[in-house]
Amino acid sequence: MKAILCFVLMGAILSATGAVAAPVIEILAPANGAQVPQGKALVIGRVTGGYRSVEVDVNGKVHHSALTTGGGFMATVYLMKGKNLLTVHVDGASAERSVVASDTVTYRYHPEVEKCAGCHGDTARGYLVTGRQDTVCYRCHDRKDGKKLVHGPLGGGECTSCHDPHGAMNASLTVAGAEGLCVKCHDQPHSQKHVRESRAVGCVTCHEPHSSSKAFLQK
Repeated sequence: MKAILCFVLMGAILSATGAVAAPVIEILAPANGAQVPQGKALVIGRVTGGYRSVEVDVNGKVHHSALTTGGGFMATVYLMKGKNLLTVHVDGASAERSVVASDTVTYRYHPEVEKCAGCHGDTARGYLVTGRQDTVCYRCHDRKDGKKLVHGPLGGGECTSCHDPHGAMNASLTVAGAEGLCVKCHDQPHSQKHVRESRAVGCVTCHEPHSSSKAFLQK
């Protein structure tokens, strides 16, 4: 299985004085400390701000990658068994993350994530997904909104409110564990009380995360 390391690099922004600010580099995947397979890894990212290339440093070995018209890039690197330090450089700015190449894998990647154009068809706009996200997700995934009551984020087509489209350390590629994910939005006092009292059971034991025919999305 390929280890897919996904990066988004947000480039330079003109300040009020007209000077070019240092690019902001955000590493989206894998999670810091994640355990991934040893061997070849595909580094995917995007740079805004008109840059032409990036450097991906893996344990001191630098890989150069040219940028597409829309700012996307893809670089193949090699992960040695054990701890690997990943550093991305753009125009003097850098960001780093540590991952572990191991036979025990804790981080899962979205299937065929290396095929960027499968989801990011508009390469001229920097591989951005425009419009409702679920129109992209439903190309492969079965619809989840068939019941009478639909969970708010799903009803709005905002799949990435709960799921990471590149990879995650949680089941179903959720951005957090079930309880941690729910309280990101359900933080009202009565919701917090309900979560505390039901913690041993778990939210999805009683509630459907996508849609339901019962009140409060009960199963």
